[in-house]
Order: sequence, then structure tokens, then C-alpha cells
Amino acid sequence: MLTQDKLQETIDRITKMEFYFDTIQKALEINSDLLKKEAPLSLMLQELTEYYENGQWMDDYEADEAGLLPQNLKRGVLSEDGVYNLLFDIEQANSKELDYDI
Repeated sequence: MLTQDKLQETIDRITKMEFYFDTIQKALEINSDLLKKEAPLSLMLQELTEYYENGQWMDDYEADEAGLLPQNLKRGVLSEDGVYNLLFDIEQANSKELDYDI
């Protein structure tokens, strides 16, 4: 069970990562080059990737599955495939760009 402080930290982290997730998705739809050229987007992508890979995402996902998070919390970032698919799409966009450079 999460303490009230830990629950608030979890909610704050999910809210932040949700913002990053949405912002990065929109940037990718506009132009994948923005993710490399715009420092704030690059930092968001780095933090989102670390969040997904370091186990925090799984902890937050499990808290959601256990019903510990408020119902009104936006949590698309916790969808089972959302972040994975976004990172894959970015990788695909980058590899297509490399194909054109050759």
C-alpha cells in the first residue's frame, strides 16, 4: 500500500510522463526531426525512455492495476503498449532518415 506522500509522488510522476508522452507523440506526427533539433523535446524523450526502462513505469502500472490511482487521472502513458510503440515509431523514423542519407 502506498502512503499518501508516495501516492502523490506517483501521481505527479505519471502526470509529468503523460505530458511528455503526449508532447513527443505530437512532435513525431509533425516532424520526427524536432525530437533531435529541439533540446526540450530531446530531454523529454530521454526522461520518458528512462522512466519506461528503469522499472518506474512498471511500478506505476501496477499501482494503476491495483486501483490505487484516482479515476480522473489521465494515464495513457500507462497503457501496455503506448510507450513501447512510441519508442518503436521514433526508432523507425530515425532508421528511415538514415536510409535516405546513404
